[in-house]
Amino acid sequence: MGTEPRLFRRLDAILVESIFWDDRTDELVWVDITRGTMHRARLDDPEDGSRDTVVRLPAPVSAVQPAASGGFVAALKDRVVVLDADGTIRRTVAVLPHAHAGIRSNEAKVDPFGRFVVGAMNVTTGEPDAGLYLVEPTGSVRVLRGGFGVANGFEWSDDAQTMYVTDTATRTVYRGAYSPGPEALGELTPFLIGEDSDGLALDTDGRFWNGVYGAGQVVRWSPDGGVEARIPIPAPQVTSVAFGGRARNLLFVGTAREQLTEQQLVAAPLSGSIFVIDTDAQGRPAHTFGPIPSDGE
Repeated sequence: MGTEPRLFRRLDAILVESIFWDDRTDELVWVDITRGTMHRARLDDPEDGSRDTVVRLPAPVSAVQPAASGGFVAALKDRVVVLDADGTIRRTVAVLPHAHAGIRSNEAKVDPFGRFVVGAMNVTTGEPDAGLYLVEPTGSVRVLRGGFGVANGFEWSDDAQTMYVTDTATRTVYRGAYSPGPEALGELTPFLIGEDSDGLALDTDGRFWNGVYGAGQVVRWSPDGGVEARIPIPAPQVTSVAFGGRARNLLFVGTAREQLTEQQLVAAPLSGSIFVIDTDAQGRPAHTFGPIPSDGE
């Protein structure tokens, strides 16, 4: 299955999210949602992060992903922006139609057709009134689904005909038919059930790896949805997971410090750090947003 997790970056992040491996620069990229920072790190740089590139964006920033422009696409609280390669905001692509001001963006990934899929969560009352949005490179926005508590953990099958989407609030990963058309997502049915699932990664053998928030674990599921393994992580709030490295056999695991008491932080001082696991699996490259129309088009 692989080895025990080891420390990749010793951090005090409030909430690590949106980890992905950037093939363009051989770097790991992630955000700290609450602080509004984007981080880029090379594998051979110090674990204290002293040589990492850190860019400050308007908080909260819930996700960044690669863009065809050579920069990134990012989900802020209620808008999607395009960043230059150095992280400077170039322009706003879309404003997200959240139901009210107590909702913010959460997980976001580019789909196999170059569109940005953004989930949301209610950070005030916790009501299941958050949406799942499809943002086209042209800037058009469609609400794919409503009724989420915490939209999280997205993945797509290799043939792009199935999407997997997590609602951490219902402890369920759902799946539904997916297409390049404007409707995109079909009816959702429960698939992986019974864990406080957060981030989700699909390997090339069809197995699912996901972080379990509050349990200090990464769970590996078989292609048919059975639990194959539980990997302990020395931090309880496990968030984002993603494969990386040139062979894409390294599983990077993000964690958070949010919602932990002082006693819990003393017991788990590495909370907010990123860990890495050598696996016998291989992940797939991140999809790219775009191509993005130029300002003059």
